[in-house]
Amino acid sequence: MTESAAAAVTEHAANPAEVLMHHVTDSVWYTLHVGPLNLVITKHLVFFIGAAAVVLIATRLAIRSYREGGIPTGVGAAVESLVLFIRDEIAEPNIGHDGRKFTPLLCSFFFFILLAALIGLMPFSATPTANISVTLGLAIVSFVAMQYAGISKYGVIGHFKNLVPPGLPLFLLPIMIPVEILGIFTKPFALMVRLFANMLAGHMVITVLLMLIPIMASANVLFGWAVIPVSLGLALFIMLLELLVALIQAYIFTLLTAIFIGMFAHPAH
Repeated sequence: MTESAAAAVTEHAANPAEVLMHHVTDSVWYTLHVGPLNLVITKHLVFFIGAAAVVLIATRLAIRSYREGGIPTGVGAAVESLVLFIRDEIAEPNIGHDGRKFTPLLCSFFFFILLAALIGLMPFSATPTANISVTLGLAIVSFVAMQYAGISKYGVIGHFKNLVPPGLPLFLLPIMIPVEILGIFTKPFALMVRLFANMLAGHMVITVLLMLIPIMASANVLFGWAVIPVSLGLALFIMLLELLVALIQAYIFTLLTAIFIGMFAHPAH
């Protein structure tokens, strides 16, 4: 290897921006060729499937933990307490008597987002909800649930009529109709961006804190040794904070989805 090539490799490896983006962005792990199709298996896809599998396994274990008297034990008791909390404190207060119908969907959102975030804190793992495509998919499901809540109750025409407040002066209709139609899409868009940004930001902060060690060491070896306890301490603090953030983000996404569904199921004009 020539000196210029070696220098280029060294510069590429020491580029903080590239190291940072490598840890927070998706990457291809394997490409499966099936006839004319090329199925790309990425890092986030693997952990997305893993998080979904953990949710399904935990659900089956919770169901099997019920005794003959209907009293859950172990995992079942923990899962039941969370399901009851989502039903009684999130679904029914915000959606009303239709809340029980949407409780399974809200529970799916909560458990998947929570477990995906917790799995992402493990070494050599990734957080699928830090991928905008995953949060887009969750937002689309939420969007469909919102429209279903209104259409199933009022019909297609009645659902869209409810978007405009009754008794509104005619001259305001050209302004209010586009605003209300835009509001239909801004609600799931806000869910998508909020979850994506919060999950991505935490991992970027942890990566930047850990990168301080090689960056300072490249300037001076003593600086590198001196910054190790500070960098590791702050990174550990942020990781512990991410445990709380994972729970908060799962709760907020579930709560806002319930609020938005309730707005379409019971338009308050």
